[in-house]
Amino acid sequence: MEKELILPPGTSRESITIAPGVKYGNLLFVSGSAGAKEGKLAGDDIESQARQALENLGRVLKAAGSSWDKVIKVNCYLTHAARDFQGWNKVWKEYFPKDPPARTTVGADIAMQGALIEVELIAIV
Repeated sequence: MEKELILPPGTSRESITIAPGVKYGNLLFVSGSAGAKEGKLAGDDIESQARQALENLGRVLKAAGSSWDKVIKVNCYLTHAARDFQGWNKVWKEYFPKDPPARTTVGADIAMQGALIEVELIAIV
């Protein structure tokens, strides 16, 4: 088996510094995404940023031929874990209303200034 780089539509190899996704066998590893699009934060609240982060990840899932129901593990990093956990959990339930994947949520510094959340995942393809 060889690893395969997964790029969502509109993404070129030349424009990336990290792989949006890497497929190996039937597993897809999706790099962390903050709640931003084209370098601009989706809003200044956790719910807006969480939805955008998940939308970004969804583009990689789709490009790989996977979907939300095939996600098996999610890691989430919150800048203000105690304050923003409930908002994150609300958005989480929109994407995973039943049979959710395993999840870890921790407080952490996030590289993108102003970002409240970063999310990464593993899925089956």
